[in-house]
Amino acid sequence: MDLSIIIITYNSRVPVEKCLRSIAQNPPSCSYETIVIDNDSSDDTVEVVSNGFPDCRVITNEDNRGYSRGVNQGIDISGGEFALILNPDIEVLEGSLDRLIEFMRNHPEAGMAGAKLLYPDGTLQYSCRSFYTISTLFLRRTFLGKVFPRARALKDHLLLDYDHEKEREVDWLIGACLIVRSNALEKVGKMDERFFLYFEDTDWCFRMHQHDWQVWYVPSSVMTHSYERSSARSVFRKPFLLHMLSLLRYYEKWASAFYFFRRHRGVLKSFVFVAGDIVAINAAFFAAYGLRGAIQPFFTNSLYPLDWYAFFIVFYNLIFFMIFLVGGLYRIRRETTGTSELFKVVRSVLTTFAILLVATYLTRIRIYSRAVLLGQAVFTIVFVTGIRNLFRSIQAHMVKASFDLKRILLIGDDQEVEEIAKLIRERPSLGMDIVGHVGGSGEVLGDIDDLASIAERFRIQEIVVMPSCFEDDSISAIIRNSVQAVFSIRIVAPVARFIGGTERVEKLGRFYTFQVEGGAHQLMRRGIARVMDVSAGLLFLLSGICYPFWLMYGRASGRLSFFSEQRTGPGQKTLSWPRVVRQGGREASDFLKPSFGLRLLTGKLALVGMPSLDPGKAGRHMIDTGLKPGITGKWRFSGPDDLESILEDEVLEGRWRTTTGYFEILFESFGYMLKGKYPLWFFNKEMDK
Repeated sequence: MDLSIIIITYNSRVPVEKCLRSIAQNPPSCSYETIVIDNDSSDDTVEVVSNGFPDCRVITNEDNRGYSRGVNQGIDISGGEFALILNPDIEVLEGSLDRLIEFMRNHPEAGMAGAKLLYPDGTLQYSCRSFYTISTLFLRRTFLGKVFPRARALKDHLLLDYDHEKEREVDWLIGACLIVRSNALEKVGKMDERFFLYFEDTDWCFRMHQHDWQVWYVPSSVMTHSYERSSARSVFRKPFLLHMLSLLRYYEKWASAFYFFRRHRGVLKSFVFVAGDIVAINAAFFAAYGLRGAIQPFFTNSLYPLDWYAFFIVFYNLIFFMIFLVGGLYRIRRETTGTSELFKVVRSVLTTFAILLVATYLTRIRIYSRAVLLGQAVFTIVFVTGIRNLFRSIQAHMVKASFDLKRILLIGDDQEVEEIAKLIRERPSLGMDIVGHVGGSGEVLGDIDDLASIAERFRIQEIVVMPSCFEDDSISAIIRNSVQAVFSIRIVAPVARFIGGTERVEKLGRFYTFQVEGGAHQLMRRGIARVMDVSAGLLFLLSGICYPFWLMYGRASGRLSFFSEQRTGPGQKTLSWPRVVRQGGREASDFLKPSFGLRLLTGKLALVGMPSLDPGKAGRHMIDTGLKPGITGKWRFSGPDDLESILEDEVLEGRWRTTTGYFEILFESFGYMLKGKYPLWFFNKEMDK
């Protein structure tokens, strides 16, 4: 079968009859089939098609499943080398189908193409367009388009200045007429069914470009399109609302700004939950205070005025925040159960209540009512749990509506990928959107060495690593190439079931997985590390006050030699390393090297980072890890081990080091920096075991 023509109908009796008749009158010269998918029409569309066109395959749905899902139904049962998606209000003209087929066969790089469309009066319909920009969006979706109808952004979007009689590669085509080759479908996938109506064509074309397939406008193929933009009639009509919903969905999926927020969703969600907790905690205090005032007759002590509690309000907000933070209540995860979170809230509130009770007792301040404290504890548990359940309910509804899905990339062999993908698709509540996979022999998005660029290109938020990656040592490449990418890594491994006691462990069918912190947590760690770099840089500069005296002393006595040497850091980047060498060849303290301060402040050097090497040894070791060279690190107190193993361990450490681990290294290596102690291989140009 050469061509499968797919038409989606919904109460389209009159236009689809004209469409099918035009196909019958102007058929392609190749073998073809016609498939009509009806989305539960209330008119006699199905009867007209079935009776009038017996060669046409008709599939009737029991409900209106949307345009994109209908198209995918047709693709699933089609058998053609090419699939032609037509709106029911398209009329095929003589030779138009043959010219589309001819173009696709002459242009194997074209994954998708579309015909030139005319209105019924013969005027041109602008069916090929450039992708939306912010200015285009405002001009097309607001009154500004009528105020500035000749705006350059509109002309560029609709390609008004382009000769529509010439073939051209374009950004996207409207979905009224789209021909797609089957092998492009295998790689790119079908239409995204989250788009009920509108923007499914824009999304499909965008994905074609992502997978390096071209999209073409073919004016030699001409069809008539009785186009009526119902979405523009009124903001109160359903088509307009569907259009705006699809627009939001498209931008939520692909816009760079949305991707930034989605990559750092952990920070944003933590802020939302912190704000909700603050509201709940303070509402609990005022509720407890009001209740205490209402039952004053039952107490002998008077309730002091509310303004006397001003300092206490600030104090308990800080205590609650610190206890909630330490208690893990701001590590927001979808898999956290309501019961688990309730226990955490109760434990944290009771701990805070005990601290506040002890604090008010030790300070012997009588204005703070213990009854208010007790009431606040009870109300806080209720209010915090209620607000958090509300937030999680909103999030669950967003996931159910296919918003805020986590875009994931699978890494492993074909069998593993197929099985885990099936399990994830069977659990939509996980909120995961499988973008594709890397590794294996099938259609893949790229190589592991291109992981960072793949993540950026396809808006990846999490990668799922299969067990086979550990067998062929791919995990090293994954870690190495994911240093600069802000995403989480979920590792599928049988050992995960034995980790226990952590919310990062999750079961997917027969698979056990655990997550390595990434995304927002990694971003926060980088922020903390940068603050430490700047602080240390200032301290090194302050130490430079004594530098002239040390310099004069060293030169006068001959006991200290001051010089610098060229070294090579990650990615073969060269840097100048200050040296202060004592008699006998021992290195002096790092704190006699104020030039470290400038390098720390400018970001060329990190306080804790990768080691730098002598250029003679760096050639086969210093790959681009994305990590900065550091003054210290775990390597600082390493033994004469294999240098490649030391560097590989440092990459792993640098990628997943916790904030606690960062400060542990600083504490442990402080003495080394003070004494100027380095591993033997650091300055030894010959040593490379």
